[in-house]
Amino acid sequence: MTTVIVGGGIVGVTAALYLLKKGAKVILVEKCGVACHSSGKAGGFLTDGDSGWHSGSIGRLAKRSFALHEELAKELGAEKIGFRRVKCLGLGSAEKPPGEAGIPQPAWLAKEYQRDMGNESGLAQVTPYKLMEALQEAITKQGCEIVIAKAVGVEVDGDTVKSVKLQMPGKTTSISCSAVILGMGVWAREAAAWFPESTLPQSTVGSRYTSVIWDDSDVGRDATMVFTMGDEHTEIYPRSNECYANGCPSQPELPDDPLEIQPPAEEIEKVKVESIAAVPRLKDATVIRSTACFLAGSDDNRPVVGRVPKTSNAIIACGGGCWGILNGPAMGEAAAALALGEEPPIDMGAFDPMRFDSSYVPTVAKDLPPKLMALVAQNPDLAEALRQDPERIMNILAMMQD
Repeated sequence: MTTVIVGGGIVGVTAALYLLKKGAKVILVEKCGVACHSSGKAGGFLTDGDSGWHSGSIGRLAKRSFALHEELAKELGAEKIGFRRVKCLGLGSAEKPPGEAGIPQPAWLAKEYQRDMGNESGLAQVTPYKLMEALQEAITKQGCEIVIAKAVGVEVDGDTVKSVKLQMPGKTTSISCSAVILGMGVWAREAAAWFPESTLPQSTVGSRYTSVIWDDSDVGRDATMVFTMGDEHTEIYPRSNECYANGCPSQPELPDDPLEIQPPAEEIEKVKVESIAAVPRLKDATVIRSTACFLAGSDDNRPVVGRVPKTSNAIIACGGGCWGILNGPAMGEAAAALALGEEPPIDMGAFDPMRFDSSYVPTVAKDLPPKLMALVAQNPDLAEALRQDPERIMNILAMMQD
């Protein structure tokens, strides 16, 4: 039988890759094209799980995914996908102790940007659209069928999804499946109506960001990322072939068609102003293109990865947020494992969609002593906190027990 993956972003495509490597048959369904939304427009800044950018379950997810990015770079070609180790500077003075060397400041960067935000030991970058092109080539060579259609529902028998319903120009059809992976990004909220007796995230649309890309490869030679820390939250990611910047988070309505998502002229201008203030030479550089995309979120702003509650063969993987490209491979890998009935390589319990069910208490809480279990049962707010962030609350309860 076939695993059907709904969504051609980094989560869906990496899930396809890891399924194919295990001999599975895969059909990927995408409404307009692989990487037509955020996975083809994002910045591609990568941080490992040990560099201070993440902690707890997110830190473990980032560490696994960072390692997978390195494996993909070896497999697909680092230069081909724009993968390399990088440094990062922000607004402010150097914070290194006297006598300790900091990050050399590139000549093209305004002098106000000296704050050390990390180096090659824990930071890297990838060019998302190049990565996605290489991944698409890899999965099609291994036999993945890509179907351009809009998924509009599922056919369920008991707890088993039997097929995925598709809408194409002039007709509606369906594809039989042995498992389905919902890697739908910001559109994942649509799946909640497909499983009315289950608990899935309802708020999967985050902020829209506008990006501007200049024809300037010289800034990329220093492999230094720049966080402007300005009002528009602009971040600048020089690449070997261009200079990318994004910012201006806003909350407009999400269109159904990804190709309708366009950057407003005023937001383009704001990103340009903050970028040029940090990198003055961009004032004279040619703008190659400007784009916009939405971050994929969830009701509690954390990734959602796990089996769709009350089903045996449906998996959801969404909500990567601003770290969607970073954590996409690990989320895709976990979804692929679950579709095959296997355990993911790392514990994904903190991201289980069951946490959105008010009657659910995480399995980890079953080990609590009776008195602490009674405390949880008598305090709805504590039970809700335990569902949303089991690791942190369990640590607090453990300290209370001590």
